[in-house]
Amino acid sequence: MDDFKRPDAGSQGFLPADYVERKTETRFYALTLALFFTVMLAVVGAFLVTNQRWSSVRSDQRSINAQYEQATVKLEQLKSLEAQRSQMLDKARITTALLEPVPRSVLLAELVTALPRGVTLIEVKLQSKRIRATLAAPDPKAKPAASRSLSRPGVAAPTKPTEPPKVEPPRFEYSLTIVGVASDNNQVADYLRLLQQSPLLSNVELLYIAQTTLDTLDLRRFEIVARLRDDADPRQVGNAREVELEALAAPLRTPRAAATEGE
Repeated sequence: MDDFKRPDAGSQGFLPADYVERKTETRFYALTLALFFTVMLAVVGAFLVTNQRWSSVRSDQRSINAQYEQATVKLEQLKSLEAQRSQMLDKARITTALLEPVPRSVLLAELVTALPRGVTLIEVKLQSKRIRATLAAPDPKAKPAASRSLSRPGVAAPTKPTEPPKVEPPRFEYSLTIVGVASDNNQVADYLRLLQQSPLLSNVELLYIAQTTLDTLDLRRFEIVARLRDDADPRQVGNAREVELEALAAPLRTPRAAATEGE
């Protein structure tokens, strides 16, 4: 009874110490391997998820690149159409500038329609003068900036070809001179007032009124000058229509007939 010893509280019982140590190491290794496989599974899962997301991003990028290329082609086509439109507008402006803004038949009809009783036209003169555009003179002191190449610091970059100068449409200024006779000054004043109200004319002025004798009749000779409006539109004239000038020769009254009507 005295020889029998009770094991201590901290002892492993009857198991050998090396067995307990190996068992502890085995548990440690198993726990380490379990943690390692858990971490690797988490890393592989994160890689797969990230790779899937990157695949989606690359797919979206390819789609965006394709759309961008299509938009680039459409943009180039739009630029080409804009350039063609600009060229057509320039040609149209030049063609329009070479045409008369108001047909002469419409202008003559406007002048004849405004004639009061007792007024006869003797001469109508329409003159055109081209307006020269004044270009700003280049500054002689200004020097063109020398461009340098970024790839080769010592070599100057090639200059870009200059675009040809744009052809500006010609501009014309039309002046009108009207010479006629009337029975008295009031008729001339009425005619001047009607011409000043015309939508085709501007700067209508009376130069002079003088006494004259035509076919033994004492009449008042006058001269009126005016300018065609830059924005003259023949459609603003009531019942305006373009006809042959010979068709307007018949309604013109002779000075004797006009004087008779004035009486």
